[in-house]
Amino acid sequence: MRRSTLIFLLVQLALASSSADLAAQGSAGQAGEFLRFGVGAKALGLGRAFTSIADDASAPYWNPSGLSSLARNGGSFMFMHMPLREGASFNYLAAGLPLRVFFVSSETSHPIINVVQEFNFGVGVLWHSLGEFQFFDDLGAAAPEAQNSVRQTAVYLSFSYPLHALLKPLSAQTGWLGFLKGDLDIGLTTKLVRQNLFGEHGAATSFDLGWRYRHQSGIFQLGFTLRDFNQPAISYDDHLVGDDIPSQGVVGFSLRPPFGHLRGLWLSFDYGVIQPAGRERDYMFGVEYDLSFIRSDLPLKLRFGANSNYESLTFGINFSPEIIWGQDWLPYADWAYANDRSRFDATGPRYSISIDRNPFTAKYWYQKAMIEYRAATNLAELNANEKLRRYLKNAESAKNSGSRAYRYEAALRGADLEFLASIAEMENGIAANGVAGNSSHKKFKRVAALYTNRGAKFLLEDYGKPEVDRQEYFKSFIYYVQSLILGGQDEEAVNVCADSGRSWGKNLNVLSPPAASQYSQYAGYFGYLHAYALYKSRLQDEAVDVLNRAGANQHLANYFLAHIAFLRGEYQTAVRMLGEIDLNAARFPPHLFLPVTQDHVFGDEVLFLKGAVLYKLNPRVANDYISEFAKIPRFFPDSDLAKFLTTEDEILTRMIEFYENNNFQALEALLTRIIFSYINAFSNGLLKEESYTYNYK
Repeated sequence: MRRSTLIFLLVQLALASSSADLAAQGSAGQAGEFLRFGVGAKALGLGRAFTSIADDASAPYWNPSGLSSLARNGGSFMFMHMPLREGASFNYLAAGLPLRVFFVSSETSHPIINVVQEFNFGVGVLWHSLGEFQFFDDLGAAAPEAQNSVRQTAVYLSFSYPLHALLKPLSAQTGWLGFLKGDLDIGLTTKLVRQNLFGEHGAATSFDLGWRYRHQSGIFQLGFTLRDFNQPAISYDDHLVGDDIPSQGVVGFSLRPPFGHLRGLWLSFDYGVIQPAGRERDYMFGVEYDLSFIRSDLPLKLRFGANSNYESLTFGINFSPEIIWGQDWLPYADWAYANDRSRFDATGPRYSISIDRNPFTAKYWYQKAMIEYRAATNLAELNANEKLRRYLKNAESAKNSGSRAYRYEAALRGADLEFLASIAEMENGIAANGVAGNSSHKKFKRVAALYTNRGAKFLLEDYGKPEVDRQEYFKSFIYYVQSLILGGQDEEAVNVCADSGRSWGKNLNVLSPPAASQYSQYAGYFGYLHAYALYKSRLQDEAVDVLNRAGANQHLANYFLAHIAFLRGEYQTAVRMLGEIDLNAARFPPHLFLPVTQDHVFGDEVLFLKGAVLYKLNPRVANDYISEFAKIPRFFPDSDLAKFLTTEDEILTRMIEFYENNNFQALEALLTRIIFSYINAFSNGLLKEESYTYNYK
């Protein structure tokens, strides 16, 4: 038998015997077995249930698509050492880098750069040494030193890229399809495997493919890795070919509960869907708890894990000094202890030291989000911008929070998006009965709770830090009040307005903003909403008092005052208020959506109310009030009232016919119906054609 063949067989026998205790796994002596030892004390502390997480420099090993986490967390560097017996050891050194780090200081709209900066790369080196052996020839002479050792190495070259565009169509879907909105990433690893078996050198090139899905809420993630899918054989110098490295497929799921102190909990589960021949099915489970969610200055994370084939139980600790000193460049340490099911040298502690340099601060992500936010020209563009939502989520979860309350402001902007999406849905899809209904009330109640609960969470985490943008802060408060009113929480809206917003958020008085003119309008908006909440609570006198003091957007205030005067029968007052309104300026100002309309103008309602007042003053002078009604389709042809008066029942045409035929009884009956329709539509907060028509019929 040739010497090389003999050495090869002896080596395989040595490896198999040293792995004899792995027989419980059914994998003793399989080619590339050292590739399945596991790396990173974090992953091992979680019982190897890391496929759906893989958020550090161990991602090239566990799931290359996890490198996309670096687009949020920054560059990651890791070293792991696992001491074995008799001088043997198992080590891993790796780094991950998102190309986005090279574009942190500059913004660009160049399409090629936008594509390139989404790539994330990782490189890792894994090496396993069984120590030194001593061999002698037939004459008792020692063999050369190069033939006295067994070393195995693997170089990992990985990349990941986001495929979020594939899930973008789901943003327009409702139901379960709409629920699946999130981030999708793909990754590929090339492994260059090398073996030195007592001087015989073997090599193979293998490939891993990984996918990861992250739900838009951040509550759960899914992952899948197919390792060694090309099943390469290790080839040696003199054309000796070893066994194929078997493929292995693992699917993973992880969950982060969003409730209270449970937000610090991370549960993960992995399941082996493709197993090497003769190997039992893999089940892996892990749990982590971040103690900083109990006390902010506790820089510890505790981990527990278990699996079916490798270690019976694992325990791990993470120490992150950056929580204390606020510097993300400080190294953090992971330690894990594994009680191996076998006795193959791997029982005991694993250590890994990691450094994550994170230029992607909360400020960075928030500013990128606001560029997207301010670039939108309408609600449809805003609601379809998945990139904006992703940037805000990244700002909330960023490690470097900065000197200002960026995470808190990001949470408010996220709630703003939910409010605006709900408004768009009401504007474009009112129910057949023309009213919002319980589902819309529940939706806006949920939005209001989002402002309160999520805002409070990040307000606590950013405690004492000044706001980033007071103008945007005031805008969020205005949206919050509107969500309360549209959610049917009128009393709560009155209460939160009663102290000028000082009981909400950062305790700022919205009626006493800085002198800068851009803030003064928000005080006027607040006055209008305060009056609207009082009106909905049947406190008309108080509403009138607030409107008279509102100050800003006098046209809208006069319209509201005229509406209340009409309900009270104060028709001369209503005429005077309506006469002070410029129809060209009769548009709802930005950020005010009450009552909800599709055209965002109230000039048609002003003309309608003027016609109704003239009718009440003198029903027999029909020419005066009919001419006001006729102006609506002339001046505002696309308005909701114009469509209501001119389509289907042709109300305006019938009104003119009754007048020309002196049929005042039928005319008065018709006018009573349409005025009733208008009053009910206003009370429901929906000045839309569907609402007018439903109330009319």
